[in-house]
Amino acid sequence: MAVKILERAIELLKEGYICDNCLGRNFSELLSGLTNEQRGETIRRIVAFLIDSGEKIDIDTSNLYGIKFRNVKIKPKKPKKCKVCKNFFLEQIDAVAKDIVKKFEGLEFDTFLIGSIPSDEMLHAEERVWQSAGIEWCEPIKSELNRELGKRVEKLTKKKFALKNPDVTVIVDLNTGRIELQIRSIYVFGKYQKLVRGIPQTKWICRHCHGKGCLKCKGEGKLYKTSVQEIIEKPLIKAAKAKKSKMHASGREDIDARCLGYRPFIIELVKPKKRKIDLQALAKQINKSKKVKVRALRFASKEEIRRIKSARTDKTYLAVVTFTKPVDASRLKLLKKLTERPVLQKTPMRVMPVSYTHLTLPT
Repeated sequence: MAVKILERAIELLKEGYICDNCLGRNFSELLSGLTNEQRGETIRRIVAFLIDSGEKIDIDTSNLYGIKFRNVKIKPKKPKKCKVCKNFFLEQIDAVAKDIVKKFEGLEFDTFLIGSIPSDEMLHAEERVWQSAGIEWCEPIKSELNRELGKRVEKLTKKKFALKNPDVTVIVDLNTGRIELQIRSIYVFGKYQKLVRGIPQTKWICRHCHGKGCLKCKGEGKLYKTSVQEIIEKPLIKAAKAKKSKMHASGREDIDARCLGYRPFIIELVKPKKRKIDLQALAKQINKSKKVKVRALRFASKEEIRRIKSARTDKTYLAVVTFTKPVDASRLKLLKKLTERPVLQKTPMRVMPVSYTHLTLPT
């Protein structure tokens, strides 16, 4: 095994300079508690020990730059750029970490995750190294980039690096130098009442202009001036400084129907800049509306959306029925028989024109 490790190390040091990070990454599955940089430095010095002891080892001597020999006369030349990372770990990683922190300005969060896209040059160089030295104990350069950038950003911001459900995911593209932030939505659960008729549950974007504004929607971009969603979202978006919202509810009621019971919903605040918002105070703001009331606001998770949408709940309706011609009052007693069997609700014609809803009195 020792011979195998030494052979791989010599192969890696043979042609061109390789930095400690990229050297050590080829042995990352050996020993714990060490960084790849520490592994690389250790392996480089072991090879230097052997050379100083008299072993004839053919490597690029620039890999020994800065090491002082006692028994052999070697004057290592100053190395050029690392043949794998092009000196990213030596010269650029700290600057990139600082650029990431600048992107966080004005953003409230507790946890983050780093994702990187190595340059094509790095990936091709890594493949060449693997082909010559093998991949038995290797770690991909992408994994080390993510981890080492994460350590530096964690130190600079005092925020926590998290693999699961981070508040912010950072994507660093080393091909273009672009840094992109993906901000996790805030999910707020609650229950609403719709106290008036004539407003939809969600924004009803005009189908003709797709929100741009046209004669059909009188330039509004939507068919109704407001909705349950818009009344609820307004104070929430403002408090969270979110870009927009999405409404996820347990079913919906018709525009011309009220909802006097409380319908469960989750409102998703997209790309929020603030995450610490006072839901009780915001509920009071929403409830100033004469059209919609909410209660039981709390923070939720994305997974709860599926449960809400798939829930099957009993519904109670109050309806005013108009007959086209007089009905014998005695026959109204037959309505009690409706409770003896289920009443099936069909999809309204506006949604599915081929079906319609009707009730027939039993004979």
